[in-house]
Amino acid sequence: MLFRSGCFLSDILTVVLDTNVFVAAYWARSSASARLVQACIDGYIRAFYSPEVKREVMHVLQTVKVSQQYLDLMECFWQSAVAVDGVSVAPLRSPDPDDQKFLEAAAGGGVDYLVTNDDHLLGIGYVGRTEILKPVSILRVIGL
Repeated sequence: MLFRSGCFLSDILTVVLDTNVFVAAYWARSSASARLVQACIDGYIRAFYSPEVKREVMHVLQTVKVSQQYLDLMECFWQSAVAVDGVSVAPLRSPDPDDQKFLEAAAGGGVDYLVTNDDHLLGIGYVGRTEILKPVSILRVIGL
């Protein structure tokens, strides 16, 4: 079993990050969102994503014209994260159909937390065993 910074890697919390977390991390470099993205890259948290999630994140980041430096950071993020196939969570539906991919990625990865600033997703609360929290809340959970 591998060991990192006082915890076993098998005990690392797992997350799916919503697109708005990446956007917030870009615009506010010292924000909870930025610290969370960096914690994933550094291996303190294990991130999961589906192809649909990655496609949306990259499309939005390119649309808002993030810097090349941030795109390079995102490449580090994707390399440190785990790709999964989304799994249907029917009959659970997000009020915003564009958010469904995050629920399905969380279910596909069996993650601990879906992290978002989106009120539609936060209002759902849980998808299976996955709790839906804001970035600042997940940082409190892990003590960062």
